[in-house]
Amino acid sequence: MMSVLDDLGIEYEFAEAVDGRNLTNKDLEDFGIQMLDGYSDPINDRPLTMGEIGCFLSHFKIWTDVLSNGFQEVLILEDDLHFEPHFRQNLEKLLNDNQLEELGWDLIYLGRKRLEDVYEPAVEGIETLVYPGYSYWTLAYMLSKQGAKKLVQAQPLRKMMAVDEYLCLMFDQHPRDDWKNKFARRDLRAFSANPLLISPTHYTYDHSYFSDTEASVVIEDNGVKDEASVVIKEKEVKDEL
Repeated sequence: MMSVLDDLGIEYEFAEAVDGRNLTNKDLEDFGIQMLDGYSDPINDRPLTMGEIGCFLSHFKIWTDVLSNGFQEVLILEDDLHFEPHFRQNLEKLLNDNQLEELGWDLIYLGRKRLEDVYEPAVEGIETLVYPGYSYWTLAYMLSKQGAKKLVQAQPLRKMMAVDEYLCLMFDQHPRDDWKNKFARRDLRAFSANPLLISPTHYTYDHSYFSDTEASVVIEDNGVKDEASVVIKEKEVKDEL
């Protein structure tokens, strides 16, 4: 990862992730974490895992760092990704578009997984951006200071869900109205690169795929259950971008 970023000429700083496997009930209490009432994983029909909580906290720490350091814009990358050809040139083309600043954007996906086969309208005047629908993954996204403020001020640790579900909820494209109604302000201005500039190194149904966020201890009633035996249900979930 470091060598690729160096080759691309991208300045970077590594953020220390939260390893959910090491979290205890006391840690959850100290963070003030409470599960979103009625939350269940839409695909696996189970509560959150400790790995998913660790993933959320890792992103949440970055959002708070953006605010405490006064960063105007950041690019957040996870470590299991693949840069598409001409990544830097296409990113620079997007960033140098004169109309980008006029959008007042909060978040721009550079990599994601579309969950619904619905039309996503293009942004007028910027041919490489669309308005995203319900999406998964947080492997690569740009975030503005204003976007970080919205994500933090909504106090998501008190209504915890998977972080990719939370992002979609905050730009009001989540299909669960009962979850959305628990967050009064859902005005995150989100966009997505089109075509996408980043993809994952592995997909869910790859032979070698393993997710330590999913295959970890699950949470129920704010307590820790036994090790989860995570079985993906037979449900059509497209792994294409």
